[in-house]
This record gives sequence, C-alpha cells and structure tokens, in this order.
Amino acid sequence: MEFWESLASSAVRLTVPIGLAALGELISERAGVLNLGLEGYMAAGAFAGLTTAAVTGSATAGIAVAIATGLAAASIMAIVSVRFGAGQIICGFAVLFLCLGVVDFLAAQRANQRVTIESIALPPRQSIAGLADVPAVGAALFSQNVFYWMLLALAAVTGWIFARTSAGLSLTAAGHDPAVVEAKGGRPIRLRAAAVLLCGALGGLGGAALSMGAIGSFAPGQINGRGFVAIAVVILGRWRTGGVVAAALLFGFSEALQLRLSDATEVPVQLLGMLPWVVLILMLVAGARRATEPGALGDTFAPLEPGALERRLRALVRRGAPPAAADETR
Repeated sequence: MEFWESLASSAVRLTVPIGLAALGELISERAGVLNLGLEGYMAAGAFAGLTTAAVTGSATAGIAVAIATGLAAASIMAIVSVRFGAGQIICGFAVLFLCLGVVDFLAAQRANQRVTIESIALPPRQSIAGLADVPAVGAALFSQNVFYWMLLALAAVTGWIFARTSAGLSLTAAGHDPAVVEAKGGRPIRLRAAAVLLCGALGGLGGAALSMGAIGSFAPGQINGRGFVAIAVVILGRWRTGGVVAAALLFGFSEALQLRLSDATEVPVQLLGMLPWVVLILMLVAGARRATEPGALGDTFAPLEPGALERRLRALVRRGAPPAAADETR
C-alpha cells in the first residue's frame, strides 16, 4: 500500500507541469498555431519563478513572474509568426533556443548560489477533509499543492470556454479556416495572437510547477523534453481538454513508475529511463488514426487587404469567367 500511495503521489506531482503546459498548447493549436517554443517557455518560467520566490520569499511573486516570463517569451512568437507571417516551425524553434540559451546563461551566473525550495514559503498543501484519507489515492488526488488545484481549475475553465462560449467557437474557427472568420467580420490574427500569449503564460506556469512544486530546485536542462511531451499530449488527447489531462496523467504515471522501479529493482536505470518515452510512442501510434487536427494548424494566415476581394471579382469578370466562378469567389 505504501508503494502505491507513493507512486500515485509522484504520478500526480509529475503530471501537473505537463498538464499546465499542454493546456496552453491546446489553446494555441485549437487556434491554428503550432507552438514549438513551449519547452523554452517552461524553462524560462521554471528559472524565473524559482529565483524570484527565493529572492522575495514569496511563492505568489514567483508564480506571477513565471507567468509573466512565459508571456513575454510567447510575445515574440505572436509578433513574428502570427502578426508578420513567419513560418511557425522555424519561429518556434528560434524562440525555443533563444529561451534555453538565455536561461542557461543566467543560471550559470548563479552557479555558486544554488536556489532551492527551502528558502521559499510555499503555500501549504490544501486537503479535502475525509477524501484525503482514502487509501492509495486519497493523498494523491485530494491533498496537493496550489499548482495541482490550478491545473484542475484551468482545465475546467478551458473545457467550458471551448464547449459553451462564443470565444471558444471563434478560436476553433480560426484554427480550422481563418479566412471564413475574417469574411464574417472576425479578426483571426488577434485570436491567434491571444492564443499564443495564453500558451506562453501557461507554459511559464508549468515550468514553475516543475521547479517550485515538483522538484524544489532548478538546473539547466531540467525541463528535459517536457515541452515536446506536452505537444504530444495534445495530439494524444485529440485536441480535447479532458483527453489532454488524461494523456498527461498517463505520461506522469509512467514517469513516476520508472522512478519507483529504479529504486525497487536491479534493472539498469538507462533502460528504465526509456519507459516514459516508449509509452509515449506507443500512445502516439495507437491514436494516430483517430486524431483529427485543426484544419489550418501550422498554416500562416495573411489577412486580405481592403478591396482585395472586389479586385479579384472584377478580374474574373474581365477574363470572361463563368458566373459560377464569380459566385464561388463571392
């Protein structure tokens, strides 16, 4: 029983950073932007959040700075790729390497001042009376730090927005066919930019959840591919909020299982380290055929200039195009 309680607690703790980052990527991809800079947002948020909390002694300040840092990093993607139409993949990798380089440089300046969670007054665990005492899973599900409860709240809000509000419908439309959104008077560029900024904010929060909530320290390379895992989690979750959270939990469980087995067995740690990634690959293969991505995911969008549609119609008429072609253009 002790083994399973420890495994469940570790699984939930390791799920939270990936889940928060994956929610941000979900919002971005539903709007049509493939945000490959997510790992950089997480690294920036992890370093900035923990350092700020250690300097100020306030976990709240650390969380706020982590969110702001991720937001600032994502603004580069929003300006360069969404506003000016640069390729999403190239821009995403550029932001990723920029963030990782800056974080590694700043972390090296503090190499002799290792920051740990011991100097930070983190909010105590919030427990639900009665449920926290349930064997095996009570402590894991009903007695966690603030990042866990933030994940649950943000997942509920995100799911509600996409299912019940016009804002969620507009974001989804911008991800499937931004030209239609513009034709109906919407502004897909602004919708996509807002989605990218939200992705940055949640990515920074996910990084802080890792450094402040799960590990308690920061070191270069700490994110260790979790940003790309979050992107894969969105695919596994089939671009749905519930599916994304479930896929993040499955990866967190496999990662926690790998850690526990390395302590309890004599299997080489290198082989056990492959376990989460093998599980991820198998999940991607199993869900690939059922995945239905947003129609305009990864495509840049250039809004029509004023009068462009009218000019196109006149050109068709001058060339003697049949009425059906003009009607289709209209």
